[in-house]
Amino acid sequence: MDPSYFTQIGKVLVPTLLADFGIQITCWSISAFLQTEKFYDLAGSTSFILCTFLSLYKPWDENSIWADGKSPSAHLRVIHPRQIIASGTTFVWAAYLGLFLFSRALKHGDKRFDKIKKVPGLFLVYWLVQGIWVALTALPVYMTNSIPASVHPDLGLQDYFGIALWGTGFAFELIANYQKQKWRKEIGRDYKRSFISTGLWSLTRHPNYFGECLLWFGSYLFCSSAFSAALESPAPIMSHWMSRLAVFSPMFVTILITRVSGIPLLERENDRRLKDVVAYWKYKKATSMFVPTLPRRNVE
Repeated sequence: MDPSYFTQIGKVLVPTLLADFGIQITCWSISAFLQTEKFYDLAGSTSFILCTFLSLYKPWDENSIWADGKSPSAHLRVIHPRQIIASGTTFVWAAYLGLFLFSRALKHGDKRFDKIKKVPGLFLVYWLVQGIWVALTALPVYMTNSIPASVHPDLGLQDYFGIALWGTGFAFELIANYQKQKWRKEIGRDYKRSFISTGLWSLTRHPNYFGECLLWFGSYLFCSSAFSAALESPAPIMSHWMSRLAVFSPMFVTILITRVSGIPLLERENDRRLKDVVAYWKYKKATSMFVPTLPRRNVE
C-alpha cells in the first residue's frame, strides 16, 4: 500500500480519533473518582461535536484550512457545502441526543452502571467502547471533511437523497422520544405496568432506534458522494479500501442497536416487566420490532 494514501485522510483521522479517546479517558477518570455515570452520554455527544469540528477545521494543518496556505488574516476558510451540511447535521443530532440523554440520566440514572461504576477498570471498558462508537459512527463525516474542498463534486441527486433520509430518520427519533416522554408523564406511576402503543410506536416497537439507524445511512450516502472524486483525484487522496471502510458506519450502528445494546436489552427488560400484561404480548405480536409497518390485525 502506497503510504501517500494515508497522507490526506490519516492526518485528519489520527488527531480526530486521539481527541475522541482523550475525552473518554479524561471523563472516565473524573466519573470513576465520583462514582457517577451521569456524564457518560454527555461525554459521548461532546466527543461527536468536538471530533466533527476538528475534522472540519483541522487547526493543526494550516494548508488545509486556507485557500493557499498563506496568512489566515488575508484569506477565508475553504469549506465545501457538503462538508458544512455533513458536519452541521452531526452537530444537531449530537447536541439533541446529548441533552436528551443527559437530562434523563439526571432524573432517572442509568441502571447499566449501578455496579460497574464502582469498579474503575470495568468502568473504563465502557468508556473505551463509547470512544469506538464515536469513531465508527461518524467516520464518513470525518472522512468527507478530510477531502479538500477543491476535490469535492457539486451536490447531486445522491446528496439530496441522503439528506432526505437523514431528515426522515432524525424526525422519527425526535417525534418518538417526544411521544414517549409525553406518554410517560401522563401515565405517571402506572409506567411500570404499562407500555406505549400510540403514534409512531404503533408502527414499530422501537421507532427512535429505527430513526437513529436511518439517519446514519443517510449521512453515509451524503458523505460518500465525495469518495469517488477523491479516488479519481490526480494526487492520491484515498484508497479503494478506505472508501469502503466508511460503509461500516451505518452497518455498525444498525448491528449495535438491533443485536447488541439497544433493542435486545429493552426487549428483555419489557418482557420481564410486563410478563403478566396480556395487552403487551398482543402488541408485541402485532407490531414490527424495527422497520415501521402497519400493525397486523386480529392477533390473539
